Amino acid sequence: MQNFDLHMHTTYCDGKDSAEAMVLSAIENGLAFAGISGHSFTPHDQSYCMSREGTQKYIDEIRGLKEKYAGSITLLLGTELDRYADIDLSPYDYYIGSVHYIFSEEGRKKRDEILARHTGGAALGAADAEVNASDAELEALIKYEDWSPVDDYAEDLCRFAFREEGIAVNETDAALLEGDPVRRKSKMLDVAELYFDTVGSIISATDCDMIGHFDLITKFTEGWGFGPGGNVISKTRCGAAEFVSELFDTSDERYIAAWKKAIDRIFDDCAERYRNGYRNRLEKLGVLQAGDKPVFEINTGAISKGYRTLPYPAADQIEYIKSKGGVLILSSDSHAAGTICSGFEEFANLVNIPD
Repeated sequence: MQNFDLHMHTTYCDGKDSAEAMVLSAIENGLAFAGISGHSFTPHDQSYCMSREGTQKYIDEIRGLKEKYAGSITLLLGTELDRYADIDLSPYDYYIGSVHYIFSEEGRKKRDEILARHTGGAALGAADAEVNASDAELEALIKYEDWSPVDDYAEDLCRFAFREEGIAVNETDAALLEGDPVRRKSKMLDVAELYFDTVGSIISATDCDMIGHFDLITKFTEGWGFGPGGNVISKTRCGAAEFVSELFDTSDERYIAAWKKAIDRIFDDCAERYRNGYRNRLEKLGVLQAGDKPVFEINTGAISKGYRTLPYPAADQIEYIKSKGGVLILSSDSHAAGTICSGFEEFANLVNIPD
């Protein structure tokens, strides 16, 4: 079985257990390598990520734990680097490139202008005063208008999809998306295309070493859907007659074309940076061999949390990645010590790691 797990979270962000508890669990699971990967600071939404102050404490503690447990496990200092994060990457051993947010065209423009006014933010080494000013302006960007979370609640992406029409979407609104179901489907596919376009840029935007939960946008599709009034309903709480349609039609040609385009771009960008001298940091650390191919995680985190019964990415996406020679590794995306290596035996057949 795979002897590493590189996607874990602690109490420094939205995890439930301390960094040391996670390390001890990794050792108990017999891992040779363990990567702690705290959520990088995202100025526009600071609800679940590591704070700027907490990030330095996180770095210091992981470095200390590396030394403390050096005889038992190789501990790596990682970060789950969101597409819209703003951090100094120099302390980290590796980065997981992930998309937890989508931005409207206007929102992206505002964000770029804010960072440009403040010498590029922390990622480009701006002074503390500039970073603080940039953070304050980015935090003022408007949720559901400029940006939306992808994986907080099933209703979030609906709010974003219909933002231009001012439709209020919440758990208690019984007619939040009344109207033509064909139009509703198209609006949600617009969101899916924007999401996968963002994922497709993850290598060029973050220079990451592995791609996190490629189709995170489907987190709620097993458990939630649209009811007859257009409201978002739980499939487990309603009868068959109440359930009308999926949040996203993953069989639609638009949806399939969007994720294929994203994967193709990721492969192209990885090949280009390899030609320019890049070598995957995980390869340098002796964890795996990647060459010029991207590393995608098979993420079991939503299974252990009860949202899904299958990992990310979807089966057809996994097959497409394999057909192009991509590397596929298991990741638990653990937010608690008890879920490290969760699902690794069950989904070991999906792994594709070169010898």
